[in-house]
Amino acid sequence: MSYIVLARKYRPQNFAEVYAQDHVTKILQSAIASGRIAHAYLFSGPRGVGKTSLARIMAKSLNCEQGPTTQPCNKCTNCVEITSGVSPDVIEIDGASNTGVDDIRELQRELLYAASGAKYKIYIIDEVHMLSKNAFNALLKTLEEPPENVIFIFATTEPHKVLPTIISRCQRYDFKRIPVDAIVARLRDLCEQEGIKMDDESMYLIARKADGGLRDALSLMDQTISYCAEDISIEQVRQIFGMIPNQVYHDFMQMIKAHDSQNLIIELHNIFEEGTDLQEFIGNMLEYLRVVLLSKLGIKIKDISPDEMPLFEEVAQSFSQNDLLYIMSQLMQTKTDIRLSNNPYLLIEAMMIKLSRLDEINEISELIASLKSTGFSPGMMAAPMPGKSADTPTGIRHGDKASPLADKAADSSTAKAPLRHSKTHEQPEIKKLELSEDALRQNWDALASRIKKISKVAGLAFQNAELINLSANAMNLKLKTQTDIGMLKNNLERIEEILEDVFGQPLHINLELEQGEAPTKVDIVRKTIDDLKKENPELASFIDETEARLV
Repeated sequence: MSYIVLARKYRPQNFAEVYAQDHVTKILQSAIASGRIAHAYLFSGPRGVGKTSLARIMAKSLNCEQGPTTQPCNKCTNCVEITSGVSPDVIEIDGASNTGVDDIRELQRELLYAASGAKYKIYIIDEVHMLSKNAFNALLKTLEEPPENVIFIFATTEPHKVLPTIISRCQRYDFKRIPVDAIVARLRDLCEQEGIKMDDESMYLIARKADGGLRDALSLMDQTISYCAEDISIEQVRQIFGMIPNQVYHDFMQMIKAHDSQNLIIELHNIFEEGTDLQEFIGNMLEYLRVVLLSKLGIKIKDISPDEMPLFEEVAQSFSQNDLLYIMSQLMQTKTDIRLSNNPYLLIEAMMIKLSRLDEINEISELIASLKSTGFSPGMMAAPMPGKSADTPTGIRHGDKASPLADKAADSSTAKAPLRHSKTHEQPEIKKLELSEDALRQNWDALASRIKKISKVAGLAFQNAELINLSANAMNLKLKTQTDIGMLKNNLERIEEILEDVFGQPLHINLELEQGEAPTKVDIVRKTIDDLKKENPELASFIDETEARLV
């Protein structure tokens, strides 16, 4: 007998064998047991999670000679024919190759004939979203008034492409991505049945690469067995799939911590010489840092083998949460930039050198404290530099050392807090107030500061809002952007609690958007450092003393 690939050999044959989709299988079993069978079902979800397999299992459950039953025998003629895909009463159609209206009309003609040897005539249409609009429309009438004992089961990876009129006539079930630990459990059972020796680290790597699809995991397993035979090691698995060991990323992070830019670039060149794809390298490093960050937050990670966790925990202890977020933001930006660059290697090298100087980037609060100690006001640096748009950040660099303004406050993708949001001291608590517009306006900033304690963005939105009027039980506010309205709505209940605490009575907030004409032209004025010095004498003094330049 010819070899059968693992994905086919171990395809689920009953409801119990469908992994990690209990929310679907239990409902379908209950429907079959109670006889409440719908005429049309829509199974949606990622590839390789069991949609078509479950459609076949349901067909067997309905047409089994012992059924309808929730446990098909898999031995009777009907079950065997459905399993083999040759049943005259269970017709599987590939939506990708039968997209036209003529194909659907041919199907409708077949509906005139009753099932030959089973109770139901079942049509399984895979990738149903590939049908044309005319084909969908031709199908609508059939779904509205289906012939007796005819059942449609549609499967799709892109339900948003299916017409709403089709979806509304189906019972829809959304399948989930299969968790890594569930895939590992399945691979472990499979290794035992096949007599294959494989370490847990290899299983976790295959499960992560499968990205939630059990079928993909079994295909990767097949590929691994073809190369390694019956004894599989993690080194061989990494070699097959071109995966960089986590130890390499661990070493990269240690060199970043040690500011060892020379060896960092040398190790980077070694990886390039092995032919590693740059996007794959950055993507895998981001995934590594994701686990590091979750470990730092004390979140249990199921995607990683327990034997590998020390590599992540050690890095988590060496870096602050903000530094990890900053490194990830730089990697994500570089991943985007290299797609459009003629020299992607230069971008990655420059990014790595920048990360190796991480200690030269100070916290915003430290900068404000330093400015205050020399007589400068934090307010003068609170706004972005004049004449710069959001995507052309401005910073100050003095000497050869990067200023935090250049590498943190000016970087829109950084994890550090924007300078204008920094808080140098705690705001005093608000005393109980009488409910009046005068009292409200006089304490507006104090209220905004208290709201910032629950949400900084909501506090800023409140601070920028305009008070329209105030009644005994309601406050009407006008905001300039829909974003500000969204920020307040997300925290509305807690904000109203603060107002009730301050004014001693419930106060409902009503929000409305300020109406205005959309700008037809945006003028971007680029200013020189001399322009900035003329506008602000204190800033001019700072620039002269530090020999700062505009970057």
